[in-house]
Amino acid sequence: MFKIIRHSLTKRWIQSVATLFTVAISVGILFALYLLYHGITMGLSTSENRMGADLLVIPDDARDLQDSSELLFTGAPVCIYMNKNYEKEVAHISGVEKVSAQFFTQTLNASCCSTATATRLIGFDPATDWAVQSWLKKLPAKSLAYNEVLAGRNVSGFIGSNTYILGKKVHVAANFEPTGTSLDHSIIMNIDLARKMAQGKPELQHFWQRYGDPDQIISALLVKVEAGKKDEVANAITDLGDLAVIKSSDILQGIKDQLDTVFYIMLGAGLLAALASIFQLFARFYSLAWDRKGELGLYRAMGATRRDLKILVIGEALCLTSGGIILGSILGSIFYYLILLLLESQKAFPFIPAAWPAVLFGIIGITTLFELIGFISAWFPARQSGKIEPSAAMALGDID
Repeated sequence: MFKIIRHSLTKRWIQSVATLFTVAISVGILFALYLLYHGITMGLSTSENRMGADLLVIPDDARDLQDSSELLFTGAPVCIYMNKNYEKEVAHISGVEKVSAQFFTQTLNASCCSTATATRLIGFDPATDWAVQSWLKKLPAKSLAYNEVLAGRNVSGFIGSNTYILGKKVHVAANFEPTGTSLDHSIIMNIDLARKMAQGKPELQHFWQRYGDPDQIISALLVKVEAGKKDEVANAITDLGDLAVIKSSDILQGIKDQLDTVFYIMLGAGLLAALASIFQLFARFYSLAWDRKGELGLYRAMGATRRDLKILVIGEALCLTSGGIILGSILGSIFYYLILLLLESQKAFPFIPAAWPAVLFGIIGITTLFELIGFISAWFPARQSGKIEPSAAMALGDID
């Protein structure tokens, strides 16, 4: 039976290829959409849970270097600074529960650093921090030694547990689990260590000449506020001076709204392609019962049963859909990476790639869906083919 199915498909190879590619494109679009939607949904959800602060306070001129989404969701180096006295002033604002300072610097594309590219270094204050400390509780020591660092999941270039950062040897205590935030692309360390590393590098001296001694400046403030007072506190902070306030929840909601529009368009394209696949499969096998009466009648005359003809028609459909699914999975992976690169080039957003179990679930789901579509599309034509009598082979001359 398989040889007969293969003969039928190769004999009408143009129709077969057209049908296969229609299925493949449908599968590819839906598979890429699934991977993107899963990654962004996981990124938004995880970053919202692990952002750690209601407000992020930065120098007002920092927005000239990076927009808010790039600051929150990428590890692009950003050297922004303000006087550390702002930490005390913000802490005294009514409605503020917690405040913690951070100091940003960066690795260099030089022999002093083991990282593959320039990477953001984030110094945190162990005395006031709560965001990073929640991660440290998972370590055996429950804390980070002075010469230890935490590396984001996407930081590359490290070999082993020891590495060099700005000429100083440090120990990588652990890697962050995916967070969907800038932590995935950054290196975390004690704020005093970050300041000491940065202070002695000639390449960074122009920052200290402009902003002052590293011990007297900070880059950002994490602020946790009382429920319902976010806007009130944000306004009070901006009144203190040249400060900008980033509301993480507003940024996440804005990104979600923008990406929802993209997904609706992609979903519409995927559904249209799927409908085209259904129509083409049904049309191909519906016409089969009429255009190949002579061939099918000959099979009956040679001893094939009605069940054999049904298996032939349905087998062709399942072979085409199976081939389309395999090709579509490859195309979907390519679509996924291309669309992701396009989206990331337009705007930074939280993203956590799908793990293998989620990818496998998507493949199984799409395979089941399209095999079912192929079976349903061929079921009625298969029933019609089963009604063909052997005498039809004597009357028609379309035998292959």
